[in-house]
Amino acid sequence: MTHTLTSAIGVADAAVRGPQLRAVDYLRVSTEEQAKGYGIAYTGKKTAQHMEKNGWLHVGTYADEGVSGSLEAHERDDLKRLMEDVRETPRPFDVVVVAEGRAIGRTGRAFWRWVWELEDLGVCVAVVKGDYDNTTADGRKKMRKDADYAEEEREVIRERTQGGLQEKAEEGGYTGGNVPYGWRIEAQGKKGESRLVPDIHEEDGLLRGEAVTLRRARSLIVDDCMNWTEAAGRLNVEGFFNRSGMPWSQDNLKARLMSRAVLEGVQIFRDPNSAASSTGRGTKVDKDGRPVYGATVAIKLDQPFTEAQTKELVKAAKKLTKRRVPKSGTRLYPLSRRIKSLCGGYYVGTIQSSTGMRTYVCSEKQNKFVGASTCSCSQISADRIEAEVWGRVTKLLGDPEDLRSLAAEWVDVTFGAHNGHEERIEELDAQVSVQQRAIAAVMRSTSLEAVMMELSDEETQKLLSEAVSPLREEMTHLKKLRQEAIDWQRETEAAEQQARDLRALAEMAHVEMPNMPQESKADFVDLADITVTVLGLVPLREALAECSVGAWFKANEIGIPVEVTDERWAEIEPQIKKTGRGSGKSTDLPLRECVEAILRKGREAVSWKVAGEGLSRGTGRSLMKRWLRWEQDGSWARVAAALGGVETVPVPAPSNGVPLPDLLVEGKVDPRLLLGHSEAGDQTQASTPTIR
Repeated sequence: MTHTLTSAIGVADAAVRGPQLRAVDYLRVSTEEQAKGYGIAYTGKKTAQHMEKNGWLHVGTYADEGVSGSLEAHERDDLKRLMEDVRETPRPFDVVVVAEGRAIGRTGRAFWRWVWELEDLGVCVAVVKGDYDNTTADGRKKMRKDADYAEEEREVIRERTQGGLQEKAEEGGYTGGNVPYGWRIEAQGKKGESRLVPDIHEEDGLLRGEAVTLRRARSLIVDDCMNWTEAAGRLNVEGFFNRSGMPWSQDNLKARLMSRAVLEGVQIFRDPNSAASSTGRGTKVDKDGRPVYGATVAIKLDQPFTEAQTKELVKAAKKLTKRRVPKSGTRLYPLSRRIKSLCGGYYVGTIQSSTGMRTYVCSEKQNKFVGASTCSCSQISADRIEAEVWGRVTKLLGDPEDLRSLAAEWVDVTFGAHNGHEERIEELDAQVSVQQRAIAAVMRSTSLEAVMMELSDEETQKLLSEAVSPLREEMTHLKKLRQEAIDWQRETEAAEQQARDLRALAEMAHVEMPNMPQESKADFVDLADITVTVLGLVPLREALAECSVGAWFKANEIGIPVEVTDERWAEIEPQIKKTGRGSGKSTDLPLRECVEAILRKGREAVSWKVAGEGLSRGTGRSLMKRWLRWEQDGSWARVAAALGGVETVPVPAPSNGVPLPDLLVEGKVDPRLLLGHSEAGDQTQASTPTIR
């Protein structure tokens, strides 16, 4: 008998001798049970009656509505709260009451880890259905059977469901889940008949539907030679919107028109390339990457285009200009998509076209759909924010006190007290040994009985099987439970090893971190899952630390002219009047205004938008294009030469003194990143500190 069971029995005895037991109930109903009308209130009546019958004082209720029984305790909001409350001193309750074992979980893992953790804390678990608890050997036996039955029931349901989906997929039917854009479900809800068909229907004498939208989009790309932005804009004007009823963006349109369903006419069921994530979505695969519940099936779809039309679309799409974006995984921008902006978007790394400077630009600058407004978030110097974030990470990892605090969190990552593993395993070993002796004894007595009855070998074998079957079933339950206890013990030991590693890291981090190579820093950012939240406005000048015009004057070691007099303009105009030809608004800009605006930008280090505000025609963007053309063809060098000898001002210093906005930097610290430890295995978890 373990010390945990002794404490639980002691609590039960105390109820008889004196103080009234304090009880809470934990209520859980799944989405399926809700649909049948079994809500939290219905379940709560049962637990309340059970507590009243036993004379327990009801001191609280915890409820998770519409939550799967396969989730462990820390994955359910109210059950997690219950476990946090039970660790308080003094302990707030003595018994947790559930309506049935399935409320705890449909998997043995979810069931037993929760029960054991409460045992370690001296709290009993009582189950209304079957009227048992874990304070007696008989009650624990009933609990084991209840847990095993729930898990077997779950597996039967899963196998039956997955088998039906496999059969439906092989027959080309609709298997549930996402419907590709351009298709709809025919005969939806009719068993064995539902399937995907192109979404085309007649409405007011006209053809409507998603497949019609795809055909119109293909025509704009292939026949009218439009790019993705132009095609999306035309669709929006003509009233062809996406499935959500929203206008198209160029990216959304491209993704739908160039999807596998459209180009190949197939939908992949149990696609091993979309493996299940931590959210449970996707195809569950085994260690070899094969689907667990059945073979991959390519479901053939009727396509919206002919084979020739599809080839024309692919050919036309290849000719469209690809938008330049930073490559995923590049070491150039380690914080790309890791910086959250005030507007709700995220920053991505890019090269500033006019200066070649590395910056981060908010994703909300990209139109959500053609014609949509964009955010006003300023770009951020990549060098400065990367240096700031890395400095904070280095400071955290170089502070022994902070790391000791994180180490303490590591010890608790398996969500429970860890002082009962050895005794629990010893108790289960003893029960297995007793069960083995009982099986042997029953087999001996049954064999003697068979001899006395002069039974045949076949009859003897049948008698033996019937006699020991219940005992062997119980033995299987005990061995399964013992293995689960061992697994939990190993995970606990791995977490404690991580805590020791963090303490060791505190002694060396302040030496290793500052000298870490740039590539290793990028690896650290990825593995530590660093995220940065911008808490204030980004100063405009932060993005203008290096003005391209100022950089030109600085490189040529000359000052920036204060003004362009009429006399000097008479010299400049003939040299640039016939340059800068091309397409777009920049060719129509007033030349003198352009020169003066460019000089102003250099003197004040303002943005192109601000510099272009004084133009009678054009915008900051068109002004920038004119500057780039003049700089590349040598025209600007001639302008500067013509202005030689006039009053100038020095090139303004980069605005490095402008502070970055307030930042919240967070991440997960795994000592394997720097210590190179791999022996902790794949079961290690991570603390999530705020890096001030």
